[in-house]
Formats: sequence, structure tokens, C-alpha cells
Amino acid sequence: MYSWKTIRITCTVLLLLPLVHLVYLVSRDARELMDTSPQAFQRELDHYIEEDADNALPQHPVVVVGGRRVRLWRGLERDLAPRPVLMRGLGDAIVDDILHNYQRLIGFYRPCCVVLLTGSSEFFIRDSKSGAQLAAAIAELVELDLSYGVTEHFLVFAPLKTPSRPGDDGKIDEATVLLAELAARRPEVELIDANGLLAARDGRPDPAYFRADGLQLNEHGYLRLSVLLRERLHALPAAGDDTGASH
Repeated sequence: MYSWKTIRITCTVLLLLPLVHLVYLVSRDARELMDTSPQAFQRELDHYIEEDADNALPQHPVVVVGGRRVRLWRGLERDLAPRPVLMRGLGDAIVDDILHNYQRLIGFYRPCCVVLLTGSSEFFIRDSKSGAQLAAAIAELVELDLSYGVTEHFLVFAPLKTPSRPGDDGKIDEATVLLAELAARRPEVELIDANGLLAARDGRPDPAYFRADGLQLNEHGYLRLSVLLRERLHALPAAGDDTGASH
């Protein structure tokens, strides 16, 4: 028979376990956020490696890369069916992190199409890029990928304006102009600007499409991105779009 004191201690420990786990997760994410090296996301890369080892990989998939915005984008695989889709988001990764991990994050899958969705961390937290610097980093990623002659289409979402960071708008406009010039030079590249679909009548980003933090999209915002992406993919030539699978 256990004493009342033992029972109380046991119950208290059990009640605190979820809180301890939450503190661990938050501290781990905080450490990764503070680590500005490209190796900060090795844990997530290892998870993808394990996942790939356990599953049959699709041939010529659409590979969606980026940071937290890609990780939070739910249901895109369903929305783009029957095209095979691989979501490969890394924490609050910036384009430089994707470049560093290119071979395992993109090249390994031999995609028919790459989709890039950047996040606000390009301008604060992990980096403080100008619009020109962001466009240059994206151009470097595009040129690296296309140099292998495998990817047929590289779709770049223009950086998204957000309700909570209007100070980034000028950088975003600058990057968008430069990315449009890149798309004009490169027939394999297409720029997708979703800012108009996410704007209110006053032209500012509509909070109705964003989470409470004013940075990340909510389900309504992602739905608009999904519909836009599906339309753009549908308009592309279907060569290389094979829904078969291989190990």
C-alpha cells in the first residue's frame, strides 16, 4: 500500500511531464534558431533521411523547399495529386541553408519541379538581407539546381508581405522585381507572386490569411497558395511528370 505522500509526488511528476517536454522542445528550437550555421538543421535532415529509407520514393516529384512556412503547409500533397509531392521544410531555414544542404534536400530526389517558399527569417532572426541580397541568394540556388540538367521547372514564390512586419515591404518589392528579371532570363524559372491574393482592400496583407503572430499563414492563406500553385503546375508541360515510385 502506497502512502498518500508517495501518491501525491507521483501524480505531481506525471502532471509536470508534459510541461517538461514542452520546455525541452522550446529550448531545443531556440538553440537551433540561435545557431546561424547551416548545420543547425541536421536533426531535421536526419529525420528526412530516415523517412526516405522507410518509404518508396516517387520518380520526378515536385519538391517544395523553404523554412517554417513549408513545414506548416499542410495538405499540399492532396491538393496537387496525382503529382507526387515532397515537402522539405527546415526549421526557420533561409536560402543559404538550403544551398548548403542542396544535395540531400533537393538533388537527391531528382525532381521534375522545385518550388521555393521563403520566410520572414531572411530579413530578421537568422539574417538581415536586403531585397537584392535575397534575390541573389535565390538566383544562386536556381543556377545550382538547373546546372544538373534534371529539374525542368523552378517555381519561386515572391517573398510574402506580412501584417506584423510592414518594414520589410520595400525589401520584398525590390526582391520581387529582381526575381521577375531572373524569370525573364531563364525559361525554366517562373515567379509566383501571391501577395495580391493575400491582400485586403487597402493593399496591405489581410490578417484573415495569417496566424495570430502576423507572420505565418493560416489554413485560409495556405489554401490560396495551394490553388495558385496547382494552376501554375497544371499549365506547365507534363513531360517528366511520372507518378510511379521506386526505392
